[in-house]
Amino acid sequence: MKHPSVTMAKPSDLPHIQKLIRALSAFHGDTATVTLEQLQDIFFGPKAKGAAFVAKDGDQIIGYAGVLETIAIHSAVPRFDIHHLHVIENKRSQGIGKALIAAAKTHATRRGAKGLTIGTDPKNATAQAAYRAMGLEEITDAGPRFWIEIT
Repeated sequence: MKHPSVTMAKPSDLPHIQKLIRALSAFHGDTATVTLEQLQDIFFGPKAKGAAFVAKDGDQIIGYAGVLETIAIHSAVPRFDIHHLHVIENKRSQGIGKALIAAAKTHATRRGAKGLTIGTDPKNATAQAAYRAMGLEEITDAGPRFWIEIT
């Protein structure tokens, strides 16, 4: 597979993103209940505090990252968290997650952040190993979270 294209999601991508959210939730033994309307508000609404990125192989969405923005009250600097990152199973270990993280990092940089975080379920050793292999700094006192430095 050639490198996938990673772009900021469009509203028309939301049904595909919703399917990926459902798959990720099922992987963790949970059920996703988010509606398309809620996703629209999260990522595209007038008070949106999120951004979504999609990885495509041709016209097929094969992965996504959902990024949420907060603010560090003590410094008033934006903080970003990759709240969801999911790549379809048969496309994993091909650099797609890394490309999605890079897109999130670029977005956070443009918004004035000094870094962003990504977490994973404590039982998801595969994701933890992937983040370590990418060289992400583990934040050990906050559970399995990883810091992505922006310089």
